[in-house]
Amino acid sequence: MSGATSIGHHVLIVTTAGSFTVDGRRLTEPVDAAGKLAKLILWAAQRGGLQPIPSSGDHPIPARVWVVGGAARLLAGALDDHAGDAIGHLGRALAPLVDDGWELRGGTGKAVVLAHGSGSGRVVVEILAEQQPWLATGEESIADDARELGSRLGRWYAALGVLPGSNAAISGAVLADHIMNGRSGRRGAIVSEPGLLPAWATPEVRIQPAWLATIEQVEHEFQHCDELVCLTQQSPALASAGMLTFGYGNAIALEADAAAAAASATKRAFGLWLVELPAADDLNLPKMLPLPHPQMAPDHRVQAWLTTEDLDGLTKDVRDGGAGLSVEQLGVSEAIVWPHKARILEAWASRLREAREAVADDAPLLVLVDEAAASYLAALADPHMWTDEAMRHHFQPAWAASIAAHIRLRGRRAAMRISREYRVWPLYACDAAMVYGLGRDEATGTVIDLSDTHSRLGRMMVTSRAAVTDEVILSALMAETTSELSATLIEALDASAYLDHWAAERTVQVGSTEAGARTDTEDPSPGAAASKVADESSTNSMPAETDDQQARTMAKAAKTRRAGGAKPFTGGVPAAVLHTDGLWLPDNTRVELTEPITHVGHVAELAYRHDIGYRLSANYCERGQIWMTEEVCEHFGIDVKALAEARATKRGPLLHELTQDIAFVTDALADGWRLGGGGEDNTVQRLGIWTRVYREGSDRPGVMIALIAGMDTVSSTYGALTEEDDDDLELDSGKGMPVLAGNPSPAQIARRLQLLAGALGFPWKINGNVTAIDLLVQARPKTFNVREWKAEVLAPSTTAPPYGILDVERDYNWTRQPSAEERQCRYVHAYDRGGSYFAALSTLELPIGEPVHHRDGAKFDPRLPGYWLVEVPENHNWRMPYVLNPNDYQFNEPKWVSTPRVERALALGYDMDILEAIVWIRHGRVLRLWCERFSSANTVLDTDDPDAQAARRQAKVVRSTGLGIMGSDLLKGRPGYDPARRILAAAKANANIAYRFDQIGRRTDQWPVAALSDTVLYVSDDPDPQSAWPGGSETFGRGFGKYKPEGSALLADHLEFLDGNKYKGKKLLIAPDKWRELLPSFTHEGGQ
Repeated sequence: MSGATSIGHHVLIVTTAGSFTVDGRRLTEPVDAAGKLAKLILWAAQRGGLQPIPSSGDHPIPARVWVVGGAARLLAGALDDHAGDAIGHLGRALAPLVDDGWELRGGTGKAVVLAHGSGSGRVVVEILAEQQPWLATGEESIADDARELGSRLGRWYAALGVLPGSNAAISGAVLADHIMNGRSGRRGAIVSEPGLLPAWATPEVRIQPAWLATIEQVEHEFQHCDELVCLTQQSPALASAGMLTFGYGNAIALEADAAAAAASATKRAFGLWLVELPAADDLNLPKMLPLPHPQMAPDHRVQAWLTTEDLDGLTKDVRDGGAGLSVEQLGVSEAIVWPHKARILEAWASRLREAREAVADDAPLLVLVDEAAASYLAALADPHMWTDEAMRHHFQPAWAASIAAHIRLRGRRAAMRISREYRVWPLYACDAAMVYGLGRDEATGTVIDLSDTHSRLGRMMVTSRAAVTDEVILSALMAETTSELSATLIEALDASAYLDHWAAERTVQVGSTEAGARTDTEDPSPGAAASKVADESSTNSMPAETDDQQARTMAKAAKTRRAGGAKPFTGGVPAAVLHTDGLWLPDNTRVELTEPITHVGHVAELAYRHDIGYRLSANYCERGQIWMTEEVCEHFGIDVKALAEARATKRGPLLHELTQDIAFVTDALADGWRLGGGGEDNTVQRLGIWTRVYREGSDRPGVMIALIAGMDTVSSTYGALTEEDDDDLELDSGKGMPVLAGNPSPAQIARRLQLLAGALGFPWKINGNVTAIDLLVQARPKTFNVREWKAEVLAPSTTAPPYGILDVERDYNWTRQPSAEERQCRYVHAYDRGGSYFAALSTLELPIGEPVHHRDGAKFDPRLPGYWLVEVPENHNWRMPYVLNPNDYQFNEPKWVSTPRVERALALGYDMDILEAIVWIRHGRVLRLWCERFSSANTVLDTDDPDAQAARRQAKVVRSTGLGIMGSDLLKGRPGYDPARRILAAAKANANIAYRFDQIGRRTDQWPVAALSDTVLYVSDDPDPQSAWPGGSETFGRGFGKYKPEGSALLADHLEFLDGNKYKGKKLLIAPDKWRELLPSFTHEGGQ
């Protein structure tokens, strides 16, 4: 009751039962007339009550008499708390007091102020009459409960330091004014004028109008989801308000070049910008998300006013929630900017966040705090809320639009991240909420949880969930309109508080001429625009605003100078290909060589001349690459035939011999060029497959010259790889260059390298190992710089895996003899688990730093990555491979086992004692961002374009070799080396596979007959491997962690390989495409 005690001398509560102190002590009989109220005020003041409330400003705040419930009707007659004339109604009831020497004037919100006397005896009291007090949160029983209302009032005051207003928005405004008053005479922004806008400048204040995926998309998602969830940002407006800068002061109008220059400035002003939003169909935007701005149209350009936050958001990369646009593409033609900007609401938001923490255990008060924050920020754009002269400065529509834009971008950024991590997209979105259809986590068997794990406001959290029942599916399938379908989703989730599906009927359709879009008939000239700023009256202006006042607020500005420093460009052209007919670029441009090329230095010069290089940040660019075709190599005297006949592993040394002292090299050295990495020997006179070429004494970075003739082009022998080849190539060794598959043209090679770099956000360099580790350095959290990331997280491990751990930590190689019943089946189908190691790698906790060694054992903790010494129990399920003994060895002693395997074994019902443990206390999802790059590339490049498919396979080379090199002695002593990470990744994959085997077996009584690494075989009477898959549609497909057909055979022909030993029949399986050709014959009786 400390809060109540602190306001006990400042507030009285009047109910139908009488007058009370805030702690519930009754003072008088019911107060049913103005005269009785006056006597109560003077009586309380004489006894030390109703004292002015201390203020952060120069003037104290009047004490309050709070007339609630039925007492409001007794005193003033029937009134409507929400009526616009509530003040006048209460004022008329109290008017007779003027004849008795009382002063009567308007107060804050719906309150009136009574004053009496002078000097030290002067009493000033605010009268607030509410039939249904806002603090009662709609509960009728509390409206007349003085003790409960007093308790809530006291706790509110203790948490926020001010009394609440008559509604949520006014309560937020009272707190804002309290903080602003405290800045008077001190440092800090003070806003005393409304942020008026002319009628033609209407920024978008909606967050996200109701949006629904197509009916076909929803039906598709329903095929593999178990649950609907509503994912909502927690207190989104409050989260954004405290971190954004807002403009204040007299706004300035800019025209044409001045507006464009201001929009491109390094430190962009807070403002509104008239732009032309491109047609969404012309942009590379995801189809399963709403458009990045509510006014954007799919098929035509739209003129709209954007906030600075909108500009910042739309110019971000698509993967980060933006539209990938540049300021130039938006064509800024006019602007309204404010001369000053500050985090005006930062202290306000901090106070409310602290209040939320203080009342976290008080559910009603927490609701009130959240409502005050949200309602005030929403009301910033509502001129009718701030008609009181003392409240006019709270009308700030540009602030409201900025907050909406920030929330919108945060939601899109989360949706893009979720699409990469879980490969799911929202079905419905409205304001700060989205509906998803989710399947089950492969490792745990529970529905995927999309909630953010941090506790900051603005985090994504699941607020409601519902099972996808037959009734829900049927209702969705029968929906004939989007309104019916959205109603189905919201009714199933019971989430109308978060998802208003009728909003679609209230909002302006995208691309209309309303909501800030201007028609072509309007005068677009700069002169007309400038005159409008000064002369036009505003439809959203404050009541009683004069033309003169508005002209001062929106005065026309003088010309401003152009400011430079746009956002640094990232990306670029990673490589060009030199052929006998010129230099080929990724866009199929052939650059004719106007000057002769006689040595390798001239080749390097091409990279400088044509701006070849891939920029990763403002301060770092990967060296440009020039790839030389075999024909060019031959032209410069390199024996291409000898290289082609040599084994791939011998081509590097052979190139050294073949290029030693040839003119193509020596002439470059004579011309001042140097080869290799420098150091003591700067007179290297030979080329490798990859050679850095640089000019001595130059500050320009070197250029990487790549000789295709020396590369391992074994994959090109496969010709044009088909879809089924995608994951069948044995790429773990790093052999093969899929970008060279199918004898591509020079332009195709350049384009494939460009596609790969764009998809990964990083170019191919030298080999898969180098590319993977350098990408691991690049794909780091923003909280780490390169030095910290390499020194702390990627520091080379000095902990060797325990002896004998590879007896357990290995991939499956297992078969069993089919049962008599299974032998009756006609077919056996093999399925490959896509991206097996990567399916759960992004969420896998991996070691950081040094481990702790528990030599006497320890309690198993699944959260700690590590190794555990256990007595391996006997396998109690012969129908599936054993996660603790994947190769079915005979163990005669305890074995070291990694965390994921122990966790899965315990979940499968095995029991074991921990004899010894090596665990890492410090750990994290070290590879999360690295995996996201590959997951995104896998999706982005999965098209029918042969060049994209080649780039996709090259990305697989990087991820496969990259994970392997982390535990290889080749990397030992260098950043990224950590055998534990490789072991834990493989263990997690095997644990997840074991989970799937067990889940399918228990559900369908179908068990595998063989397993080899990420391949599993099931017997079936169904000749079609897709419909024969026993795991259901949710686990079937080409995504990471899903299963797709790898081969099939007649069971009778394959029984010899299902003998209880290692599996050796994979190469004799019939490939999926050939098996499909045979399918018609299996549908006829006796077909073979």
